[in-house]
Amino acid sequence: MKLYKSLAKFYDLLYLYHDYDKESALLIRNLFMIDNPRLLDVACGTGTHLEAVSRKLQNAKLTGIDLNQDMLDAAAKKRLNARLIKSDMKDFNLREEFDLVYCLSSSIQYNLTREDFENTLYSMRKHAVNGKVIFDLAYCAELWKEGYTNITANSNEKYEVAELYTSHSKDGFSYWNPLYLIKDKQTGEIDMHVDKHIIKLWGISEVEDILKHNNINYVIRRGFSEAEEPSGVPIFILGGLIN
Repeated sequence: MKLYKSLAKFYDLLYLYHDYDKESALLIRNLFMIDNPRLLDVACGTGTHLEAVSRKLQNAKLTGIDLNQDMLDAAAKKRLNARLIKSDMKDFNLREEFDLVYCLSSSIQYNLTREDFENTLYSMRKHAVNGKVIFDLAYCAELWKEGYTNITANSNEKYEVAELYTSHSKDGFSYWNPLYLIKDKQTGEIDMHVDKHIIKLWGISEVEDILKHNNINYVIRRGFSEAEEPSGVPIFILGGLIN
């Protein structure tokens, strides 16, 4: 997936519209009131959620893991006060406990099978002993829009970037093949990249069945605002493993 590898340095510019402060506020609202909370960002990418959390919780102990080294390298350039570790969400073991473990931006939907989904849940919960686990399903089956065409464009002093795609699904999976255009403002050269992503369009009831089957207590809220948003992104809040 080029977006997470060779195009990682353009990730933040492509998703400049994303409201990371709003999402980090929800995370903080679900923290217990302690002086030095420990947070783990699973599939942390370029560290944008870690960056947003650190602005609000200056004494927090932050850790991020990601499968893609290029994304971690982009995060490292921000000089975040966080540990960054290359690891797979399905089977990581940091031998450490956290007050909150979270996986946002629909990253959990890269688990394409029930077994992988359950393994990821277990990996996150075992790091949240007596804490909480939070993940979202922005591309759940209930919110999926087939044939939706999206064009996003942004720029900074060096580059102009654009992302173009039309949503397509088959048999419960999204086959996302975006086109990326990168223009170097200094040289005028334009690079074109076609990427390929596959995510599972998990349904809310499917995920609930997994949680109930594994005897995991949970609540679902809609949207990242303080007030519930009936049509908002479903966000699952779970209990961690208990000592």
